[in-house]
Amino acid sequence: MRASRFLTPRRERLARILALAAWWGLVAHFAREVVRTRDANGDHLTATVVLAYLAAWCPVLALSRWSPAGKLGRFAACTASIAAGFAVVEAPAALGRIDYREVFHTPTPPWKRSGNLADPDLLFARKPAQRLTLRFQGSDLHGLRDAPATTYACDTTLDARGFRNPAGLDSAEVVLVGDSFVEGLQVADGDLVSARLAERIDAPVANLGRTGYGPRQELAVLERYAAGFGPRACVWFFYEGNDLQDLEAYEADRDRVRALRPESFKRAWYARSFARNAAGWLMRPGSRNGVPARERAGRLADATPVYFSCGVHEGSPDAVARRARPEALAKLRAVFDEAAAACRARGMDLTVAFVPAKFRVYRDLCRFDAASPCPAWPVDDLPGIVGGVARDAGVDFLDLTPTLKAAAKAGPLVYLPDDTHWSAEGHRVAAAAVAGRIGDRGRRDGRLTSAASRPPTGSTARRR
Repeated sequence: MRASRFLTPRRERLARILALAAWWGLVAHFAREVVRTRDANGDHLTATVVLAYLAAWCPVLALSRWSPAGKLGRFAACTASIAAGFAVVEAPAALGRIDYREVFHTPTPPWKRSGNLADPDLLFARKPAQRLTLRFQGSDLHGLRDAPATTYACDTTLDARGFRNPAGLDSAEVVLVGDSFVEGLQVADGDLVSARLAERIDAPVANLGRTGYGPRQELAVLERYAAGFGPRACVWFFYEGNDLQDLEAYEADRDRVRALRPESFKRAWYARSFARNAAGWLMRPGSRNGVPARERAGRLADATPVYFSCGVHEGSPDAVARRARPEALAKLRAVFDEAAAACRARGMDLTVAFVPAKFRVYRDLCRFDAASPCPAWPVDDLPGIVGGVARDAGVDFLDLTPTLKAAAKAGPLVYLPDDTHWSAEGHRVAAAAVAGRIGDRGRRDGRLTSAASRPPTGSTARRR
């Protein structure tokens, strides 16, 4: 009797509300603690949200005065509504029309990305004759906060081999081999180093560059594709920022690719799914926790800011002293030996062109903030070291560093201010340096006599 007097309808409603609030508060607290753990990832967040949703219903089902059928009906209706919403956004992923890994920029091995195919030697190849439409921000801004961001767009169509060439280019005087500097997704087709070189030498040039490739993959490209163009010369662009790292990682990555098995529909769909990739995006640290942009920015004489995510090595500055260790150079020498032999067998001249990191080119042209670590980043003599390895293998060597430094000092930016890659001007400067070297060799050897011997005609790809 006393209990019924104490537990009035109003107090009973208040008790239910407090119980619900306390329970939901506990659920939210534990969910937050789970996703804040150091090794939590998107899958943990997805599982936590599902469990939290079910847990949130527990007091509702336990304390409500609905009939059992009413409780089940309300739970089913709410759950079905949420599931229907997810079905709408997940259907394109299930059908393979949208890959949410690209939408949310989920870190993914290149051989598993949409538009690529796994390859036992190249690790991955691009699907042929596809249209690439990409939008991205400069890589030097990753991990920085308060930096103005520029969005770069690339809209290009690949050739029948999956490279960035005009349709129908079946023969070329020169082939270019390399990584993202040669593929040049940051610039338009007409601004590529291959297009600029074709204008300079008034002869067709084939672009066999591919983003993410290292020396071993580039050697495979040379052996598999270069001879088909019937070229007289091959120019191999070696990027100091990560090519030695790529060379070290190649064998392990090759083993992973060769061990791949066809994925089930369920596994492939989940990899592309909205839920997985949105959760992963939410779990990634945001720019609010990043390094202040001013600490990684150098200012040129005209106050233009140039951002640096790394020095001459894409990784810890401490690794610069160790990157040219003997075992790494021995692997590089083996690659150059094989490339030289392949070119000799096909009657091609081979030149290795050294691509310096942006920091090597701009360090002495920039003023840095007092709190910036950039001035203390070490700079080694990798151009001289790689040049020695190339010459020991009997390969011609062209260091692009002096040319790019001179152009950077004299005029427009040769690297993008917020990215590690060349600007359109950088592609033009590199093409001019390569054309000069090809012209010198052509006059000396009696080959490629058109190179740099007459003014450019504006043709980007004359077909033979």
